[in-house]
Amino acid sequence: MAGPTPGQIEHYVRMFEQLSDLSEYFSIEENLSWTVVRPHQARLTVEEVVRRLDGEPDTMTTDRPADCVSDLEYDDLADTVFLEQCGDAVIIVGFGTAAAEEEALRRLSQSATVHSVFWAINNFNRLYYIVDGVVVTELDMLRPLDRWGTDPEALTDHLDALRDLHDRSDPGPDWETAMATLESLTGQRLDPDWFAHPQLLAKVNRR
Repeated sequence: MAGPTPGQIEHYVRMFEQLSDLSEYFSIEENLSWTVVRPHQARLTVEEVVRRLDGEPDTMTTDRPADCVSDLEYDDLADTVFLEQCGDAVIIVGFGTAAAEEEALRRLSQSATVHSVFWAINNFNRLYYIVDGVVVTELDMLRPLDRWGTDPEALTDHLDALRDLHDRSDPGPDWETAMATLESLTGQRLDPDWFAHPQLLAKVNRR
């Protein structure tokens, strides 16, 4: 099976279950964006990522992602991202569209490769693969045969789990499978502890 393993998918199924216990206001089933930015050569810093998202690195703070939904107003939440430096890569997690829109992802991908998943409460969603400002592949994760970009087939070998989910007649772990697919593409993983512990927080879209 190409793409995520059953074990990877199960990891995110368990994560969703555990996160539901953290806060009555916190539900990543409704809205989440998760982006991994990996530079081609020179190390990419969190500060540079914040600048590319039109934020001010000097104003970064820390907070628990699990607390932000109840602590922040909706408008603030839309322009709030959490970040972590992971080796040469930077991961970005948000509960709005600040790091999920194509224009923002294009900026992030300058001299870099970006993989990103996003979904909203109305089931609007996307998986992006963007390199050097060019959308190589864009797809609807609930309809993985619907793809766009300069090379719509570039991720074909990684989409077996999403295709299997689409072919099921009963509901399945859709967003969990999406996150497992991103893990299989990038080698990065999120777990419940990440959301339960303080992470760097930045306000973006300030220009």
